[in-house]
Parts: sequence; structure tokens; C-alpha cells
Amino acid sequence: MKEYHLWEQVKTKLAQKLSGPSFDTWFASTSATVDEDWLIIECLNEIQCEWLQTRYGELISETVREVFGRDMRIFVSVHGERQRIEKRLEQRNGVPMTFRQYMTQLEKQVDELERRIDHYARIIDELLASRPIH
Repeated sequence: MKEYHLWEQVKTKLAQKLSGPSFDTWFASTSATVDEDWLIIECLNEIQCEWLQTRYGELISETVREVFGRDMRIFVSVHGERQRIEKRLEQRNGVPMTFRQYMTQLEKQVDELERRIDHYARIIDELLASRPIH
């Protein structure tokens, strides 16, 4: 599978950039799935996820860019978590939905809410400007 080979290439480059023990501890056991421009890295546990995000996030992004030739949105989750979420989404919505589709939908909703907040903030600012409170 192409995505498997690309993630293995990323891991090979990371192994060259890190000490052996660091790579073995934090990256050797990972796998990844590609969904369009998203890379979902799966870890064994929450500690590994947290460590990859906080300590190695920039290095992962740079290395993914080298291998994939483009920027990818990177998510880190515990192995199997994405599948469980997608199964719950399908049960709730009655149709299959990928993690990426769900997150994209949420981002659109957040963008719309932010647009509305900005709109109402402008209205309030105009009202306050026309009727100063003393």
C-alpha cells in the first residue's frame, strides 16, 4: 500500500535524525494512514501520542514534507481510536464518515460561528459608538 511505504520512508528519515533509543521508543511502533492531505499517526498509548505532538511535532512535519513533497495536516491518535470514532459517527449519522470528513465539518461550523461572532461584535461596537455610555 502506497501510504504504508510513505510512512515507512518518513520513519526511515526520522531514524537517521534521532538517536536509536529515541526512535525505538517513540516512532518504531507507529503506523499511519493517509486521507487526502491528512496524515493520521497511530500510537500505542496516550503517552506516546503526547510525546510525539509536544516533543517531535515540528520534526515530524518537516520530515513528512520531505517525503510527501507537500504539507500535510498531521493528527496523532491511539491505535484503533480513529476506527472507533468513525464507527460511532456512522451509527449516529446513518452513513459512513471518515475522521477527516468529521473534523472538516466541525471546522466549517467553527468558522461559521466565528463569522457570526465578528458580525455581532461589529454591531455592538457601532451601537456603543453611536450611544456612548457615561
